[in-house]
Amino acid sequence: MHYPIIPQLYEASKNSSDNIQQDCSFMMKFVKNYAMIIDIAGIYKRGYGMRNIARIMKLLSLPMALTTTAYILFLNVVEYPQSLTLVFQYISYILFIIGMLLGLRFNKSKVFFLCLILGISQLLLSNDYLIFPFVNDKLPDIFNILALLLPINLLLFSLFKERGIFTPWGKLKYGFIIAQFIFAWWLLIPQNQSLRLFTYYRLLHFTLLDTFAIPQLSSLLFLFAFLVLCTKLYFNPTIIDSSFAGVVIMTFIGILLKDHFLGLNLFYAMAGLILVIGVVEASYFMAYKDELTGIPARRALKESMLKLSGKYTIAMIDIDFFKKFNDAYGHAAGDEVLHRVASNLARVTGGGKAFRFGGEEFTLLFSNKTKEEVIPQLEELRKNIAKQKHAYKRKRKVNGKEKVVTKQLSVTISIGVAEKNENYKTAEEVLQAADKALYRAKKNGRNCLCK
Repeated sequence: MHYPIIPQLYEASKNSSDNIQQDCSFMMKFVKNYAMIIDIAGIYKRGYGMRNIARIMKLLSLPMALTTTAYILFLNVVEYPQSLTLVFQYISYILFIIGMLLGLRFNKSKVFFLCLILGISQLLLSNDYLIFPFVNDKLPDIFNILALLLPINLLLFSLFKERGIFTPWGKLKYGFIIAQFIFAWWLLIPQNQSLRLFTYYRLLHFTLLDTFAIPQLSSLLFLFAFLVLCTKLYFNPTIIDSSFAGVVIMTFIGILLKDHFLGLNLFYAMAGLILVIGVVEASYFMAYKDELTGIPARRALKESMLKLSGKYTIAMIDIDFFKKFNDAYGHAAGDEVLHRVASNLARVTGGGKAFRFGGEEFTLLFSNKTKEEVIPQLEELRKNIAKQKHAYKRKRKVNGKEKVVTKQLSVTISIGVAEKNENYKTAEEVLQAADKALYRAKKNGRNCLCK
């Protein structure tokens, strides 16, 4: 069985190459300006820079890799055994069901509803349900309505907060989905033909958009949804949000290839796979990563300690006077201190791996290192944190009026370090020895290292 390679693009490139080149040039300028705008916004709001664009690309690497893989398969699979037809036909639905079950189990309502929406849309696109003669003549209108509603749903359900699946908020989402069915059915009434013509509206004179076999408004809505999710990803980079952006890409390509059995099912299956992987990765992050600082949490520390063998060194770190700082400047400032210290620990040299032990305490594991080998790196770490200045705001009463006072402050850390030897033969014993050394450092005046 042979599938054409999107003939619309090929014909457009032959007949209007100049227009295509102009459109591509316009798109490059648009992407460049978009990146510059969110970069400026990031610098203004949170001190971000162009490095966050690289973070977006890193998070999108998996969706992009799956997209490339799916497209290569689509272009190169000319024939396939008839026995695989059922596999191609139902694999995406199986992945959607798995995604819904995982969303239900881990309280990921976004993934649950996105899988539900994708399953419904694929069912509608496959036309298998259209056994009633009175709707067969409305297939183009059904497709156009679906192509317009789908990117809106993908965007909204990606942005909705996690408020449960069978809660009152979840029931409202079910109602929203049902309302769209009623709206679509209402649009298919013959008297509303003039309203249905809106789905064919050509908003821009853009040759590249006209090559797609879907309404131009739908292409623009997919682009808008992708840019909004990328912007959200810029300010709050998470694996689950990158999965949502990947789903938008996969779904868009799947709709483009709706007339090709392999293309539609393959790209929708990839969309389901992205969501399943996103839930698993997000669950792993919750279990093994500290949400505030982004470094591995105590559970990951315990598992890493079980893997230690040979010589190794463990360092315990505590932020000095953290409780006083937290009380004076508030929990938000305290959280910022924890995040900044954790960022420094994550960049420690000498092969150390950072973990958040709990509260204001952290742990560094140095595999295949002696105590004497890592002390220079730990001292450098301590000095670097002490000399860093950061602006913190505090409310104070001045002349009877409450004012916000900004101060440039720094924090210091105390470090206790121990290594495996004849006295401390297990990782737990080494950890306890490092903890005792930490208390000696605090008794010695803090902002120092003891072994």
